[in-house]
Amino acid sequence: MKTTTIFMDLETGGVEDHHPDIQLAAVAVREWEILDTFERKIAFDERAADPEALRINSYDRDVWYDKALPEEQVVLEFAGFLEQYRVLRKVSRRGNVFHVARLAGHNVARFDAPRLLRMFKRNRGTFLPGDAFMPLDTMQLALWYFADTDEKPENFKLGTLCDFFAIDTEGAHDALADVLNTVELAQHLADGFLPDLKTAA
Repeated sequence: MKTTTIFMDLETGGVEDHHPDIQLAAVAVREWEILDTFERKIAFDERAADPEALRINSYDRDVWYDKALPEEQVVLEFAGFLEQYRVLRKVSRRGNVFHVARLAGHNVARFDAPRLLRMFKRNRGTFLPGDAFMPLDTMQLALWYFADTDEKPENFKLGTLCDFFAIDTEGAHDALADVLNTVELAQHLADGFLPDLKTAA
């Protein structure tokens, strides 16, 4: 990971699109060293959430009452966090060059990145300075890693993969804890998988 990469995670009050986002966390990583962290709890209408999802995600009404911020403020603060790490060069349809942060996560391409885009869009169409369209996804990396192995995990959930590699998952389903676990998982997968690719080449 020579290029600074932002590993991120959204915790939600359910998996459907109408369920609220309740926590956003991210860490900036370069050469597997953590440079910076971001974590915000998001104010939301508890009635719009699935109670079981809130239980799984260790939602505490008192903690959220004390620490949660309006979603619009979280969007602006996260955009500011990403601004520091806009390392990927992009070219718009009109030929204009711009830069965004490289995003990564677990199941981020299918779940977290689309939700993050919607979050930014509904808050005054704020520009997301991160590549949510082509994020690096540890779930996809794990699928490749285990494609030709005899020993496979039961499934490709973050917790299952962390257990497989003996990664401590204390605090799981807290967004920041999950991000830190994802970074460690990514390093395990990359260290074991990428050298094989070089040998094969």
